[in-house]
Amino acid sequence: ADPAAANLRKAVHYARRALGVMNAIATGAGMLELWPEGELQVDAEEFERESSRALADESGYELALRLFAGDLLPEDRYAEWTEPHRTRLQQRNLQLLRATGRWEEVLAVDRADEAACRALMHAHLEKGNRHDAIREFQRLREVLRVDLGVAPEASTVALFEQAVATQGAEPASASERAQAVLARGLMQWNERDLVAAQESAEHARALSIEHRLDRELGEASALLGMVAMARGRWPDVFRQDFTQAIELPNEQASFVFEAHLCLAEATLAGGDSRATGKLARGLLDRAVEVHSPQGEALMCQFIGEAEFFAGHLDSSHDWLTRAAGLYVQDSGSGLAFTLLRMAEVAAAGTGRSRPASRLAEAWRIAAQSPLSAHLKVRALEVMVKTAEDSKRREAILAEAEAQMARPKEICRPCSIGLAVAASIACSQAGELARARFWLGHAERLAGMWSGGPWQAAVWEARAALRTAEGDGVQAHALLREAADLFAQSGRPLDEGRCRAAIPQ
Repeated sequence: ADPAAANLRKAVHYARRALGVMNAIATGAGMLELWPEGELQVDAEEFERESSRALADESGYELALRLFAGDLLPEDRYAEWTEPHRTRLQQRNLQLLRATGRWEEVLAVDRADEAACRALMHAHLEKGNRHDAIREFQRLREVLRVDLGVAPEASTVALFEQAVATQGAEPASASERAQAVLARGLMQWNERDLVAAQESAEHARALSIEHRLDRELGEASALLGMVAMARGRWPDVFRQDFTQAIELPNEQASFVFEAHLCLAEATLAGGDSRATGKLARGLLDRAVEVHSPQGEALMCQFIGEAEFFAGHLDSSHDWLTRAAGLYVQDSGSGLAFTLLRMAEVAAAGTGRSRPASRLAEAWRIAAQSPLSAHLKVRALEVMVKTAEDSKRREAILAEAEAQMARPKEICRPCSIGLAVAASIACSQAGELARARFWLGHAERLAGMWSGGPWQAAVWEARAALRTAEGDGVQAHALLREAADLFAQSGRPLDEGRCRAAIPQ
């Protein structure tokens, strides 16, 4: 102990000299105290104090804004206690920006802030800049497309319709008119007025086909698909859309196919993979008959994914390989989903496969895809599951946490798989606080499903955490629950993994 004490005294001496003041460090009672007579200033507290004063007095905004130092403790995002404080400070900063009319800066912080969008649209319209107002709305719509089915508010849609209807040097284009119809249709969807939403989608679809508007055709098809999903009729609508799309030019067909991709993936992953596989087998022959490589690729992809969930790894590999080969000339979202599933098939088959090239290609596509918000979290999920070492896993988790810190840029329902995989990985690495952070995210999302494989996956993640905490009895009980639920959902691979983890 004496040499250690001497080393400590020496370190304190040099620290005092470096700080230039002898009373900079106080010692006593087994404690070291830094600047015992100093005044502690916390930038976050100072910002809160000045911003509260500015908002109450409706003055002094500039000083308060200068005190905002950015996100609170950005390196500790998985520490749950920081989240409410971080959110509060972010919202306070936005209040100040709104109070000063700094709408561009508001949108730099929150790209989906509709009040800021409307303010800028109003400003453009007052200056007679109809096209700038329309572009501002289109930017907002692009942001809101991140979460499938999210529409602008009614007042924002009304302002856009006003901009489209405003007389200018040039009449509104067919694309702008279709976008106005789609915006109202999505608003009706959010209000759960399914009849009106379907009518708007059909109107937009007719406009899109008449004027060869590829992107708008895809969005109209997506809205029709969502309405059908809500009514339990998605397979029928998809069958009809697919049969029509394979007769369209490739550009138009690809937008229709992408419109249904996320709905199909949700159906496959949500426990209805057998029915989706059967549907795809029934449509495959028609795609081959009319020489539609895109349609053939999509059906092979769906069949391959259904085979994977059924535990038929060799068959799944063959179907997915066929799909990937057909997708080569159309390296869009379908290819990315296929490559990700192929990586999972390889890992499940050998337990050692490291399909780095497939994952790298899928990530490249995801970054450029219209379905980026859905694909990125899916890609990160597979990367976490197949990381070859702890260093690589840490890099992937850091990227995942950075993505989750931008909630407007990811699809939260699609992120449940990432949350489960990250929680299990962190539990196995002994990072319990981090594991709890990810598990909490997964549990909140799992409430969207009543039973099924996602509920089972959350049980498995809870078991991993209990194991890391040393509660083997509870962990084994959770694994049994997960295995039983996976079995009921027709997931033999997942069931087998859970049962194998229970000591006999």
